[in-house]
This record gives sequence, structure tokens and C-alpha cells, in this order.
Amino acid sequence: MSTVVQSSFGDYNEKSRDQEEMKVSSISDQKLGWPLLRRVHTDISRDISVVQWVMNLPDRSNHNNSSQIEKENYQKLYCSNCCKWFLFEVLSSCTCQFSSENVIGIGGSNRVYRGTLPDGKHVAVKVMQSSKEAFKDFDLEVEIMSSLNHTHITPLLGICIKDGTFISIYDYFPQGTLHQNLSGKNKDGSMLSWEVRFKVAVGIAEALNYLHNQTSKPIIHRDVKSSNILLSHEFEPQLSDFGLAMWGPTTSSFVIQDDVVGTFGYLAPEYFMYGKVSDKIDVYAFGVLLLELISGREPIHFKTCKGHQSLVMWAKPIIESGDFKSLLDPKLKEKFDASQFNKMVLAASLCITRSARLRPTMNRVLKILKGCDENVENIFKSHESDHDHYSENEENLDEEVYPNSSPELHLSLALLDVDNDTTSYSSIENINNNEQLKERWSRSSSFS
Repeated sequence: MSTVVQSSFGDYNEKSRDQEEMKVSSISDQKLGWPLLRRVHTDISRDISVVQWVMNLPDRSNHNNSSQIEKENYQKLYCSNCCKWFLFEVLSSCTCQFSSENVIGIGGSNRVYRGTLPDGKHVAVKVMQSSKEAFKDFDLEVEIMSSLNHTHITPLLGICIKDGTFISIYDYFPQGTLHQNLSGKNKDGSMLSWEVRFKVAVGIAEALNYLHNQTSKPIIHRDVKSSNILLSHEFEPQLSDFGLAMWGPTTSSFVIQDDVVGTFGYLAPEYFMYGKVSDKIDVYAFGVLLLELISGREPIHFKTCKGHQSLVMWAKPIIESGDFKSLLDPKLKEKFDASQFNKMVLAASLCITRSARLRPTMNRVLKILKGCDENVENIFKSHESDHDHYSENEENLDEEVYPNSSPELHLSLALLDVDNDTTSYSSIENINNNEQLKERWSRSSSFS
């Protein structure tokens, strides 16, 4: 589906523009994934004027209106001074001309390369292939990332635009992703200790609470998953890949998106079924992430017996039975903190609640994990009471109840063409039966 970045560079100048003839031609069409980002405050002197820079941009549209609009958009981004600009030739050199041997991640429209800058700093260089929506997506990603400053969010170091190719630069994390470390695909094949798992849970909860509640405008990540969490040498978690991030609504509780993007296994029901986007879809995905940390299982697993393919569907009956220890990753061999374990199970169970309205905010989740909320038993009872009240009150019922749908249907639809990287599911407002759902399957955007 999909799959993680500090330094100084030379200035943009007219000579370097004329010399930049190398193009990135080996970028494949695969799928979105493995990104990262955040802001860098850098005073950069430029030897070329904005007007000269814009006039030197390649014209691939025979001076038509779209070309003019494109140049104006480039100029706007260049003038924003939101982050540092890098020389294309320096990036090409530091990645050995974007050698395939340096590829460390592949996405739907991008590749990520490992590179070493002239000062010896290791970086990850994400190259986005040109497309109709590429600049719009790139611009939004840069706008969002350049506004962020958080310990557990990967910083954006700088950007570069060359011949319609959009490049962003981040810190390189040799420890890899959380997914790699949970699945034993990290360099040394070692297992993540319980201490690290709990540290990751709290750190990412802090990052999401920051995005939802502590920025100038709320931000919805839309692709929270283990492969978008990087680990430092000290196993400090970093939330990355803001390629699908968007500004959250401020005048309503949710907005409707025509097409659903994200990763199978992490998609909230209301988002997948109806295209409803709010910060609660991040909360749901975080709940799935907590289950991954607890169990070591993947969100969707194809080797388990039928009915246990979905991590959520496997975990829910176990949680409801109260046999929490059955959730625990056997690789931990009983080496865990019982209090922290109970907090994570509680938080996960609340986050994966089917109704978005009944899911907690990330602020509440963070308090639970840090032990700042009521005791576990009281929170469970309070949540069950809220759920019963919600179910009995007909006035509160809306499309979130999903008549004629079920978790099994949700999963089976999510698995349609799951190996096809270009498959997406368009939002639906009124669902009568399974056939209607299948008829609305589209290919207009990719899942990462």
C-alpha cells in the first residue's frame, strides 16, 4: 500500500539555473508512501531576482494559460520564503544522480533517496513526479509542514523545483520505520521492547494532539500508520509523510471528500463509507496503531484464518471479553508494564469505536496514556454508558450507524483489488446493499 530528514546549501543563482540540465527520468509510477516533513527557519540570500527566476522556469505549454498560471504559482511559493531552497545539482550529486541503489522508499508518485550532503550530513530526498495535481499537492504539503514545529514530527529541511519535478529534503533516519522494527525487518532483526513501544505511543499521541489542537489551524494527517513513523537512534518516534495532510474544518465538525485516500486497515468507517473527514479519522488510525504496538500484528494480515484478517476485527472481541493479555505480542515474553499495557488497551478500544462522535479527542487519549485521566475501570464504564445512550437516542442516529453494513462488509470492500495500487473508493451518502457499494468502486486516486 504505501510506505521516512539538517544542512546548508548554496543559493539559487542564474548560473546554476542555466547549468541544471539533468532530469530525474527514472521515477516510477508506484504508490504514495514513506514521506516526512516540518519547518526550517533559514535566512537565505538569493543572487537572482524573483522575476529572473520565474522567467527562467521551463515553459512546457507553448505560452498558454496553464503555463502562466504554473509560473505564477511557482513564484508565489518561491516568494513565500517558507523554507530553504536547494540546488538541484547538489541534490543530484548527493544521491549519485538519483541512483536506484540509493532508493529507500517508493510511493504512488514519488521516490525517496538516501543522500549525503557536502558537509557530510545524511538526508532523505523525496522526488515527486510531475502530474496534473502534483504542484497543488506539493504546495499544500510545504505550506502545512513549514508551519509545524514539534519534537515528534519530522522536519522539512528544504525544497527544490526542477522542470516540473518537486523535491523535498528531510533528515535521514537509519533506524527505519516503526513497521520495519515491529515486523523484524530492521537492520539487526531485533525486537522492539515494551519500553520503546510505549514511548512511541505517547510520542505520536503528542504529535497528533499538536496537529489537532495546538496549531494555528487544525491539521488532519489522514495517513497515520506504522510505516509513517520513523525512529531515531534513541528510538524517539517521528510522525512523517504529510503528503495526504489537509487543513481541518473550523466551522463544522467534518467535511466530505469525494475520494478516499489512505491505507487499508487504518481507514475509519465513516471516512471509507461516506467520505467524512474530521480529526476523528486520525484518532481511529491511532487506535489501530496502538493495537499494532500491543500485539505486533499488521492491520490486515492475509496469513491468518478467515475472520481474523483485520486487526480491529480480531482485537474487538478479545477486548470485550476482558482477556486483555491475549492481545499481547508473544515476542515480548511477558516483559511489559501492566499499568502501561492497560492504558494502551483502553485508549485503543476507545479510538476504534465505530461512531466518530464517540471516539475521544487526541487530548483525552494523551491524558489516558500519561495517566492523567480517571482510572481505567471508570473510563470503560463511562464509555459504555455513552455508547448505550447514543444507540437508544434515535435523534442522534445518522449515516454513521451504517444500516445494512457491517464490519465484515467494511473489510471485504477494503480488500477489493487490494493488490492494485491505483484503487480507491469514492464516498457514498446512501447505501442500500453490497452491490451499490461495489458499483461505486473507482480508480480516481491511490491508496498509499
